[in-house]
Amino acid sequence: MSSPKVRKILCHSNERHPDAKRAQEALVKEAVQAGYQVIQGAEAYRRERPDLLVLLGGDGFLMESMRALEYPSTPVFGINFGSVGFLMNSKDCLPKVVSMIREWKFLEEGHPVLEARLRLEDGSEAHTLAFNDFVIERMTRQSVRLQVFLDDVAFNHYVGDGFVLATAAGSTAYNLAAGGPVVHPALPAIVLTPLYPHRASPFHSVQFSLLVPLTSRLRIVAEDLPKRGMRVVSDGREIERVFTAEILDSGRKIKLLRPLDHIFVETLGRKFIGGA
Repeated sequence: MSSPKVRKILCHSNERHPDAKRAQEALVKEAVQAGYQVIQGAEAYRRERPDLLVLLGGDGFLMESMRALEYPSTPVFGINFGSVGFLMNSKDCLPKVVSMIREWKFLEEGHPVLEARLRLEDGSEAHTLAFNDFVIERMTRQSVRLQVFLDDVAFNHYVGDGFVLATAAGSTAYNLAAGGPVVHPALPAIVLTPLYPHRASPFHSVQFSLLVPLTSRLRIVAEDLPKRGMRVVSDGREIERVFTAEILDSGRKIKLLRPLDHIFVETLGRKFIGGA
């Protein structure tokens, strides 16, 4: 990627993690000494529009920050202070961060932001975004009954707990735990993974994940309402009593920065398989 002119940096850490807070303070001091203007906080971001975001925390903190900053197009360099931190970079890079910024020694991963257009049971409409995933799930003890359409073509009448609809970035989270595939970040795609589908033959519920192009539109319609209520969770934000949900590419992208020696497959093996 081309080297931008970086003058202003937003540096933000997970305040619930003391080590991240201390690392942030040291990094801010070093960046200021190197001649960069450093700002902090979501309000400062909206007011001053920095050239780079440096986030210290885990994957969950990254999700929270992206949502708070309204899914920015500004490049993001994350440093892991969480448990897995698959989307973040190792703390080992901390002593080199300022020089990496100065020389712009980064790889860029472009991750799509998905959009959900929702119609609620009361007839009102809602709109929400997700960088990680949308979870379509039951609101009660009873299974949801859903119709699933792909590009306006009927795909499945489904009975079960719901679906995860994930980007490549979110494919290693709930999607993977639910038995879905890991999606390489170079693949512009949406993965649809069923959650505990009923196996009884009268229901014909899809039992497998479906990987579709990012250009696709997935529409999910709840049946047997209000008895079997449907909820949509977008990167952790819940919207209840949804009647229909249309999921598609929003056109926005999150730009995650990686060190030049970052290799996706090596990180995947280390974080999720272990061993040599």
